[in-house]
Amino acid sequence: MRTRVYGWAVVLLLAGCGGAVPAAAPTGGPAVSPPAVAEAGAISTDVAWTQLMIALDERMLAALRLAPQRTGDKDLGTFAADVARRHEAEVVRLRELLQATGMPESNPHEGHDMPGMITKENLALLAGRSGAEFDAMLADSLRAHFEQCRMLAGSEQSAGADPAVKALAASVETTRQADLDQLAALTSPR
Repeated sequence: MRTRVYGWAVVLLLAGCGGAVPAAAPTGGPAVSPPAVAEAGAISTDVAWTQLMIALDERMLAALRLAPQRTGDKDLGTFAADVARRHEAEVVRLRELLQATGMPESNPHEGHDMPGMITKENLALLAGRSGAEFDAMLADSLRAHFEQCRMLAGSEQSAGADPAVKALAASVETTRQADLDQLAALTSPR
């Protein structure tokens, strides 16, 4: 329950930093026309979730791209390659949804380290590891990423408005749970 509340708070907080909600018109002044986002059917929560998912996926992709040269576990390497392919396709879809809102493609989360996002420091540590050390660190990073993405996707489905964004969020939630299950099977003692 605390995780779901935290997810809502993150989505709503990020919605405010997305800049998609117009300021109220001063009393007696002309009405502020709604932004292109509202015309496209999206609200700031949809935009914030989309932007956050792009940032989360792109940072994880940097880690996943290290796996072919560094992993010591063939099965984990295959899983990482599969996750990378799906994340690449997901980023393309997220960018399409963001473009449909009329919002710029700039990343408002640049330089932010958020829950579920592999930090630049950890990415550098991963790049210096191989074999079992790399595998353990990658698995921990993937687990945190999958859990956070799943939680945020659930929050988007509850608080979002755009049907296309909510549909992608539903897919993300389902996929990340399946990824968590597969990762647990891969990393359990054999």
